[in-house]
This record gives sequence, structure tokens and C-alpha cells, in this order.
Amino acid sequence: MLIRRLAKFSRETTSSSLLRRTSRAPCKNVQKSQSLWLSTVQEKPAQKRRLNVGVFGAGRIASSVHIPNILSDRRYNINWVIEEDEERAHKVKDQLYLQNTPFLKFKDRQSLLADKGLDAVFVFTPTATHAEIICDSLKQGKSVMVEKPTAETFSDIKTCYDTAENHGAVLLTSFQRRFDPAFASLKETTQSGSLGDLQLLRLTSRDNPKPSYEFLSTTDQEGCNLISDMAIHDIDMLVWLTSCATPKSVFVMTHIRDETLQKIGEPDAGVIAINFNDGMMATVDVFRECVYGYDIRTEVFGTKGMAMADNPRRSSFTVDFMQGSTSPPLHYSFPQRFEKAFEMSVAHFYSCLSGEAKPLVTKDECLLTAKIIEKAVESYKTGQVVNF
Repeated sequence: MLIRRLAKFSRETTSSSLLRRTSRAPCKNVQKSQSLWLSTVQEKPAQKRRLNVGVFGAGRIASSVHIPNILSDRRYNINWVIEEDEERAHKVKDQLYLQNTPFLKFKDRQSLLADKGLDAVFVFTPTATHAEIICDSLKQGKSVMVEKPTAETFSDIKTCYDTAENHGAVLLTSFQRRFDPAFASLKETTQSGSLGDLQLLRLTSRDNPKPSYEFLSTTDQEGCNLISDMAIHDIDMLVWLTSCATPKSVFVMTHIRDETLQKIGEPDAGVIAINFNDGMMATVDVFRECVYGYDIRTEVFGTKGMAMADNPRRSSFTVDFMQGSTSPPLHYSFPQRFEKAFEMSVAHFYSCLSGEAKPLVTKDECLLTAKIIEKAVESYKTGQVVNF
């Protein structure tokens, strides 16, 4: 079952941390986890080795989320990092104590990828560079984990996955919500049939803080970054929860409230309405700014009930008064809300490389997500309903 698989990833990640915590006596549960982990090592010593990996890109999400997670998982050893911006490279070296790790340039990639001792690479560069890096790596037999989306277009995504299949390597696209326990439970409940016939999927993404104007003005200039950069997570959830069901039609409504974005021409609010052949409907509402925190929710409504992956809060502390109640705010942004999910996605990649698991994100799912995005962008540009 999906939950048990995700629990396995969590145990693997936790066990690496436990071995480092020797200054205090572990509780009974910790001792049990250590015992399980050690017994696994003793049973399969040949399979437990550190993998040598390279990292493409050391930007915001790479330096604040992905690289720290790779470093904290002792099953990986970072051989090198490729980063074109020298100032950023120096900053990340100091920030993450990587003074002994080489930071190199993109022009060096072919010789680095040819290294027989390199097992895999992580790709955290701008989307426009993904296809080239992924294919170069796969052709050298190096498996790849890439920050979403896999590549810019349906055609490029297909080429990447075809290349992975042709060279017998793993390609994992990191849609981190799939590794979140709440969303995993939502998937399992939806698949079980306990909700009956699905009638409505309602997906909400409200960002905090609002991304920089530089980012919003340069991301997906030919499409609509509100859809391709932000709503892509919700569309991936839609594809996952419906087991890759192809929609019948899509219609997009958007608005630009921010005066600077009005000049740029990029919407900061939108609703995507999707119909399916069996009568099921889905709505995705996306907002670039949410003043009360990072608000990410998904509801599945069926003929026998409803299930929701709701927002966790910064703590479980609440206060009740005669006049009412108070509770902590939502998480500030995505690194806090999906902290565990990001960790588990990195752990899952190792499980895929060691042959213990198959990628939770598949080729067909990524291709359908790309197709829905392309149709949604067409609707955004034309103002019309677009059929599949």
C-alpha cells in the first residue's frame, strides 16, 4: 500500500539520523528502529553503499531544500556541484559547509558525467535546461532526479523518459506532494473506492510569500507561469488521484490584481475548470499571494463521502476562551509545509536506484500533466473552452 511504502522511506531517512545521535540514550521506539535498520544491513550488506552523485544548480530551492536533504541522507556522497553564478556558489559553500566540494561550470559536465564512479545526478536548474542535462546524463548511464517539471514541453518530456528507458536508467520527477502523508492518505482513500463515484476534485494553492517580480517576469514567458509553474502541482495531484484519467475539456479564468504584474502581463490569480467524460469535475484555484500563510488543500467529493488533505499548522497549540478559540498560523511557505515530503522524495530516489522501489512518479503521469497544462495555457490565451 502507498502509505506503507512512504512509511518505509521515512524509516530509512530517520535511521540515518539515529546513527548520528549517540550523545543521549534512545527511547524504546528509537531502539526498535535502530534494531530494524541494523538487521537490514546485516542481511544485505552488499546493497548498502553510499552513492556518488552530482548536483546541477544551487539556486533558491536547491540550496534551501534539496542539497541539505541530500547531505543529511548519509547514503549519498556529493562529488560536485555545477553552478554558473560564482557569487551564489561561494554563498552556498559557506552556508552548507561545502568548502571541500568542487563547484564547477556547465561546460565541465561531459567529463564529469563520463566518470564511471558517478552513480546519479540531481537537476535543480531552470526548466529550459532540464531536457539537455537529463538526456546527457542518461546517455552516460547516470540516473536522474529532477525538480518539476521534467522539461518544458510534452515532446521534451517524452524524449527524456524514452532516453531513460533506452539506457536502463531511473528518471524521477520530484512532485513532492505525493510524498506528503496527508496527500498519500488521500490517494489511498480515493483508490479504495470508499468515497463511491467521484464527483468533484477541488484543489487549492495559495502561495506565500509572493515570488519576486524578477522570477515572475522571466518564468515561462511564452505561456502562463501561474499555470505551468504553480498550478502544475495541483494538476499532478489531479492526474495522480484520478489514476491518469484524460479530461474531456478545460477552461481557464485569470485576473491580475498586482499593478506591477499588470505591466508584465502575468496573472496572479486564476481558476482552472476541468470536465471528464464520466461527469466528474475538477477545479483548481491558484493565487500568487496569500496573506495568512501557505494554503495548500485538496478535497475529493464522491457519492459516498468526502476526503480532504488539509493544512497542518505551525504547532498543535490552541487556546479556547469564552469568546472563541485561537490556533497557530499556517506554515510560512513550501520548505516548511513540505519539509518531510522533500526529505522522503530524496530517500525514495535511493530506493529506486537500489532496486527496492519503482518511481512513484511515472512517465505517463508526467506526460498527461504536461498535456493538461498545454491545453490550459491554450484556454488562457484564447479565452475559450479547449477540448482534449
